[in-house]
Amino acid sequence: MSHVERAVGDLPGAEHRQTVSISDLGFTIVDDTYNSNPAGARSALATLERLGTGKRLVLVTPGMVELGQRQYEENVALATLAVGRVTDLVIVGRTNREALREGTVGGGASVIVVDSREDAVGWVRENLGEGDVVLYENDLPDHYP
Repeated sequence: MSHVERAVGDLPGAEHRQTVSISDLGFTIVDDTYNSNPAGARSALATLERLGTGKRLVLVTPGMVELGQRQYEENVALATLAVGRVTDLVIVGRTNREALREGTVGGGASVIVVDSREDAVGWVRENLGEGDVVLYENDLPDHYP
């Protein structure tokens, strides 16, 4: 391993990019709210799975935006991948709701639809406990519905 590879390995991670913490209720939080692109979302789902030791693995997301013509299909693909890995998918807001719901068809996860991030956080706090893991994937700016 080169000096550069060792140095890069010691750099701290960026905030809100797969940042892992434990809530006061004992569940693990993977905060990926500042990093939402197809490759990053797949990587975050893999992190969620790797950390999962409890009975619930939850993805909370409004989906991905600013992907141009690929936005709808990438959100369908995200939901399709997620429902094969998580126990619950919490869809936040309206921007990508249709695409995310389309991606859940035939999947094994419970699908919860909420209007706001605050509603999603409330659902998580009411339903998760010690050993469970939640991934917050993206947090849309206020100008998205």
